[in-house]
Amino acid sequence: MYRDYPGYRIIDRSEIDQALTKALVVVDTNLLLNLYRYAEGTCDDLLGVLGSLGDRLWIPPQVMREFWRGRLSVLTGRGSATDAVIAALEKQQRAGADAINQWVKSIAVDPDEAVRLRKVLASAHDEVAKTVLMHAPPQAVSPSVTDPVLQRLETLLVGKVGPIPDAGAWQKAIAEGKVRAKSKTPPGFRDISKEESDLEEGSAGDYLVWSQSMAEAKRRDLDLILVTGDEKDDWWWKHRNQFLGPRPELVREFDQFCGHRFFMLRPVQFLNRGSVLKAPVRHSSVVDAARVSQETAQDVWPAAAVTALIEQLDDEGYPQADVIRQAAANGGSVSREEIFEICNFDSDRMLRGFTRPCSRITSYLKNSGVLPREVQPCLRPDFDKEGIAQAFLIPPEMVDVLAGEEGA
Repeated sequence: MYRDYPGYRIIDRSEIDQALTKALVVVDTNLLLNLYRYAEGTCDDLLGVLGSLGDRLWIPPQVMREFWRGRLSVLTGRGSATDAVIAALEKQQRAGADAINQWVKSIAVDPDEAVRLRKVLASAHDEVAKTVLMHAPPQAVSPSVTDPVLQRLETLLVGKVGPIPDAGAWQKAIAEGKVRAKSKTPPGFRDISKEESDLEEGSAGDYLVWSQSMAEAKRRDLDLILVTGDEKDDWWWKHRNQFLGPRPELVREFDQFCGHRFFMLRPVQFLNRGSVLKAPVRHSSVVDAARVSQETAQDVWPAAAVTALIEQLDDEGYPQADVIRQAAANGGSVSREEIFEICNFDSDRMLRGFTRPCSRITSYLKNSGVLPREVQPCLRPDFDKEGIAQAFLIPPEMVDVLAGEEGA
């Protein structure tokens, strides 16, 4: 029954535990970058588990490329989050002081009492700000030799990073990845919006990780385990909120290419199995990893971020705000025809670059700590077979937020 459908067989814990002791283990970019988000104890435990894998730990060159490309943004983002909290506290303090002043004028309170209240407010603000700054991360960008994460990775990953492919193989793989993204062949089709980015590989990044991992597993004649914080459905087979395993198409492709089995684990699952590799893991580390996974979850746009995006688009005069509102009213998508009508575009206009204002504001919100790093694009093109965007989709939580505002 499973011969031609191996991906539909739901794996039990014992099978994954056994695979952990023998398979090639690949970690995705997000796991390496999360070392900058985890508490110190979590980093210690995660690096300990990774170290226990020995030579079976392997990093695809695309993962290393993405790590170097994203590292400084993660570091800067940590500092931006602290700045955002301090700025919000100062704004609230000013608003509170103004409210007290207005209250005093309205009911003729003793001026000394007003002064006392303002001092209480200022003292509370200073106490909270002091605590926030005490827990703030160190200087965002420091010399590599003083970065503890880089120091430990440098030792751990000796001989475990795949070589950069030659230019011909690299371009061929990128072309294949882009074709797969447009045809919605996993993995990576959820990154189709990156086709308009400045990334050389465009939408092919996930496919490069996948193809490089498959090639290494085939070379070693081993099963493969991918440890990733990416929770999008172009990697995972999900039913409602339950992760059942890798997408069946990926399991089948790996079986046909390598003749072996393919598994996937999220960071929390990986840490929870440290004992299988005789690597101690504290419960607090598992809790911390779950915290980071939630904070960086893909499909979660907080209501405040949705509102900030729409307000900024409106302030700058971009019609994309109305396009997003229309998509929400439609239940999550807006057609090409509706976009042309809303924006009053000429019929021969191309939609290339249409999402750039949204992408720019989204990047700002991420760097400000308002938005998790790995959310879905706020406007994601839905391409036909010719590569023409016939509609644009918005994340489901944006529908909920904007539909709620409409009904308020």
